[in-house]
Amino acid sequence: MSTAWVIVLFVAVFVGIALLIVRLRINPAIALLVGTVVLGVASGMSLDDVVTGVNEGFGALMAEVGLLISLGVIMGTLMSSYGAVQRIVGGIVGLFGRRASPYAFSLTLSTLTPSIYFDVLLVLVAPIARTVANRTGRPVASLAGPVAMGLAAGNALVLPGAALLAYLGAMRISVSEMLIPGFVVAIPAVLLTTFLYLLLIERLRWWKPALDEDVRDEAVPDPADDAPSPRLGMLTALAPVLVVLVLIISSIVIPLFGVEVPVIDFLGSPVIALLLGTLTALVITVLKRGLAAQEVEVGRALETVGTILVVTAVAGSLGAIIAGTGIQDVLSGLLGANAVLPLVTVWVIAAILRMAIGGQTVAGITAIGIMAPLMGELGVSPILVVLAAGAGSCFGGQFSDNAFWMLRSLFGLSTRGTLKTYTLAQSMLSIVVLVFVLIADIFV
Repeated sequence: MSTAWVIVLFVAVFVGIALLIVRLRINPAIALLVGTVVLGVASGMSLDDVVTGVNEGFGALMAEVGLLISLGVIMGTLMSSYGAVQRIVGGIVGLFGRRASPYAFSLTLSTLTPSIYFDVLLVLVAPIARTVANRTGRPVASLAGPVAMGLAAGNALVLPGAALLAYLGAMRISVSEMLIPGFVVAIPAVLLTTFLYLLLIERLRWWKPALDEDVRDEAVPDPADDAPSPRLGMLTALAPVLVVLVLIISSIVIPLFGVEVPVIDFLGSPVIALLLGTLTALVITVLKRGLAAQEVEVGRALETVGTILVVTAVAGSLGAIIAGTGIQDVLSGLLGANAVLPLVTVWVIAAILRMAIGGQTVAGITAIGIMAPLMGELGVSPILVVLAAGAGSCFGGQFSDNAFWMLRSLFGLSTRGTLKTYTLAQSMLSIVVLVFVLIADIFV
């Protein structure tokens, strides 16, 4: 196939997938699977190869991340059930003070709670953030924007965010390799983006309450009435996350001193570490709410994780078909002359798909699927590719993203106001992270 035909085919398929999801409201898993098959057949692959690619791509990605995502969602659901999120956010706000509360939300959501499913976390945190805005006299956007960017960063840049786990599976990168780089990039990027966002909203007075807030929206109840018991200490709230981080970090650091401890390697393996973190959350849930409550919460988590896994796995099928179309040869010719372009291309592909489809996971995995075969040839760090894909997947979330409408309702915003918060804050974060990635590429 000619270069022009390959590019036209890819654009047509991705636009078609977006139209199926956005305009016809076809479930993303079905739309992605249809697009995957069409792409394989139209690119000239044999029918047997298309079927093999779909099955192998689905299974391979699930083998890499299926358990990790499942355990992460269960752990996060249990944590939210006994008030860990409210306690963590309340503690961080108390540490930062009311004036720095936007930084408290963006930093907390991006680093301490990425294991909790995006939509669940938004529902839990939004009323708290809105109350803080009301009590401090700040524009509601000053809290809504940091909440949106913190959620996006936690999902796509920091472990054990569900989107990031899927990216690592698609790139065949171990969780331990990504643990430190994710935090190193996410923390300064979130803090800098929060500063720039507040400068735009507050100092430059870009927020217009009469136009950007929905005056008809009913007041959100003060979450103080439903806050967790003060007896829930910060250490208890953070315990599941700390267990995971300590075990994984130990398995990374101890071998650096020339000491081999098989038990530490076993406990620090991602699946075992997340299992132990989940069991920690399970024990706390039983102690705080009883056996019946943990059964209900785990059941809810498994209902949620089913949707996540199917969409993620079908995106893996798409990646496998992409690898068989020859697009990597086309891109190799286009990008081989410039070592910076591959990272920018990953970002652009992920950003376009995020704007079109709305999902961070699908956007990032598709970008990675296109570029992954070229990494060895172009000499680009796989870690930076994942971060670039994660950055791109944060860009431009809008009408096709269900969380866009959730944030609009939970913060009492107009559609215009939601574009100034959810869309703008995440897009600014996306660009800042890309800059950080390109700077890192100079030294890697």
